This record gives sequence, structure tokens and C-alpha cells, in this order.
Amino acid sequence: MLMAHSVEGRFPFLDDDVVELANSLPDACKLRILDEKHVLKRVTQSQAPSEIVTRKKQPYRTPNALCFVDRDAPPYVDEALSSASVRAANIFDPVAVERLRAKCQAHAHAGDGDLSNFDNMALVGVLSTQLLFQQFVADRPEAPRRLELSVDVDHQDVPGVYA
Repeated sequence: MLMAHSVEGRFPFLDDDVVELANSLPDACKLRILDEKHVLKRVTQSQAPSEIVTRKKQPYRTPNALCFVDRDAPPYVDEALSSASVRAANIFDPVAVERLRAKCQAHAHAGDGDLSNFDNMALVGVLSTQLLFQQFVADRPEAPRRLELSVDVDHQDVPGVYA
């Protein structure tokens, strides 16, 4: 459920027994620079396939930027990454965003899929930020106006509350 919404959770490691066990381990077992999760790998060695236990750490990756710049990209992408939208948000340089988008589109149209991790994450980050800006800042309803009451009882002299 968490990863379906791009949230990473590690709840099993919050279990009281797991924390107590971790605290009881000697320091040499907790941090082995080139062997991350050493104890966990040793414990699961007999139950998990060796290719899982011995593989390198794989970070969670953002969606591939190429899906946002190809011909089948959702229409909201054009709106969010347009120069006008980027300028309105005033977070990113519209010229730099357009250059990044053009670079990603060139890779998508070439079909080589050889987009750098940096460019991939940059485009997805810009798009995500733009969408958040549109949803929570630009499209936010106006703040309610101060309610003016005409009943004397409601206009008591309370410091800092009524002008």
C-alpha cells in the first residue's frame, strides 16, 4: 500500500523485539561498510535465494522520465511543464526546464532509453513539484474573509482578537 503511493515504510524494523535484538548485537555486526544488512543477510541465507542475498542494494527509483515525454504522455505533463506554468510557479528556470525536457524528448524519440539517472530524476522532480504547486498553491481556494459581526455581544474587548 505504501509503495503504491511512493512512500517507503520499514515497519518490521520498529518491532520491540527487533529493536531489542539490534541493541544487543556487538558493534562489529551492526555496521560492515561493504556488507550492508550483514546480520539480516546471514539470518535469511538459508531461506532466501542466493541471488537475492548477494545482490547489490537497489534504491527505489522514481518513474522513468521517458514515459512523461513520449507521444503517449498524459496531457497534464504539457501543462505542468509549459513555460507559462513554470514561470507562474517561480521555482525553476523555465529555460532550463525546457532544455531538460527537450533532452529527454530526444532520447524518447531516438528510442535509445539512455537517459542519465540525473536527468531522469531531475525531470520527474520538476514535474512532481509543478504538479504539487498546481494542486496545493495555484488552485487553492481563497482564504475565507474575516467575518464581521454586528451583535454587540460578539464584539467583546478581547486583546488580539478583534480590531
